[in-house]
Amino acid sequence: MVASSFQITMRSGPTPGKTFPLEREEIHLGRDLANEIAINDPEISRRHARFFLRDENIYVEDLGSTNGTFLNGERISTPQQLRSGDVITFGENIVVVFEKAIYDPDATVVATHEPPTFKARKPEPQYYQPTPEPQAYQPVPEPVVYQQPQPQAQRVVEYPPQEPVPGAVKPKKAGLPTWLIVLIVAIVVILCVIAVTLYFMPASWWCAITFDMLEGCPLP
Repeated sequence: MVASSFQITMRSGPTPGKTFPLEREEIHLGRDLANEIAINDPEISRRHARFFLRDENIYVEDLGSTNGTFLNGERISTPQQLRSGDVITFGENIVVVFEKAIYDPDATVVATHEPPTFKARKPEPQYYQPTPEPQAYQPVPEPVVYQQPQPQAQRVVEYPPQEPVPGAVKPKKAGLPTWLIVLIVAIVVILCVIAVTLYFMPASWWCAITFDMLEGCPLP
């Protein structure tokens, strides 16, 4: 007696390489967890398509999904029989491949390999390890505390006043330079001369300088 088994393998989608066997007479595929094949993808409808068995063949049917079901690149609107190697696309991202296998369940498989034999392991030799003697107690040295030396008071040394050395040249005190003194004296002299000249200048000169604007000008 020959039997057939059917399955689909995801080529692209959330779990590439995962295989879903089609062992029931009717299997639903969609985003809802209540489906036998639940695929979490936004392009998959909650109840997208179904696979069903008829006359020892598997058919795929679209259940009015939003993004459609495609068989070998063509959108389907009625149930379509699947053949081994067919490519089924749900929406745009989910791609599966249909596979069909034929086998004889009554066939006897002849074992060609010998049953494994187990050998008893030899106990590993145990060596005597002497117990280490307890070490004598050694006191832990106390930590050395560093003390910062205190600053010492600075000693002020007073020296006796030095007596002037006879014959030594005393430093000159800073004063005005000679040329500046001469300049000041010259300016003072010039101002005095001008003041005396203006004092003894006749009245007619004053009228001439002020263009007869003073009181009493012009003179008769």
